[in-house]
Amino acid sequence: MSKNKKALTCNIIILILEIIGFSLFLYRNHSIPMEYYTMDSNLLALISSILFITFYKTKKKEIQDLRFITTSCLTVTFLVVIFILVPMANFNFKALMFDQEFLIFHTLCPIISIISYVFYEKRSTKEYLGFFCTIIYSIILIILNLTDIVVGPYPFLKIKEQSIFMSLVWSILILVGSYYIGKTLNYLNKQKEEA
Repeated sequence: MSKNKKALTCNIIILILEIIGFSLFLYRNHSIPMEYYTMDSNLLALISSILFITFYKTKKKEIQDLRFITTSCLTVTFLVVIFILVPMANFNFKALMFDQEFLIFHTLCPIISIISYVFYEKRSTKEYLGFFCTIIYSIILIILNLTDIVVGPYPFLKIKEQSIFMSLVWSILILVGSYYIGKTLNYLNKQKEEA
């Protein structure tokens, strides 16, 4: 099977999983809380996989850029869950990574997206795009927290419940992490193309 067909297969699997994940979530919660980075990144995955499948033969550059953004954001989701949210939840990996729709949103879709982008998809030349998405999300959520429209939703975004210093530390850690995630994904993708 060619790399293109493997990428297509991965995106079909992502699409099916996202539909199942959002259906399960909607059935249990009756709405999708868009203030969660997890939901935003997985909705982006749903859209980017639909577009990838639809325009599979045309190989549009905009779609490979969108797939890069999606993979960057899903990787941020995956790593934040493992290194921040799971420790904050007394290392309850089962609840946050293997239970119901979180198996799809936090684990399977990020991993499949990383595999697809790194090994089978064309490399995006705009490696800052994923970083900008995280910045935009952070700015919007900080404003919503400051105006008391939203609380959190993540512990590190509860800026009224922690010091300005801690808010800055969290912001820098996540934004710098997001930047290097994009660079690493593209580095790994580039290495695969050159091999």
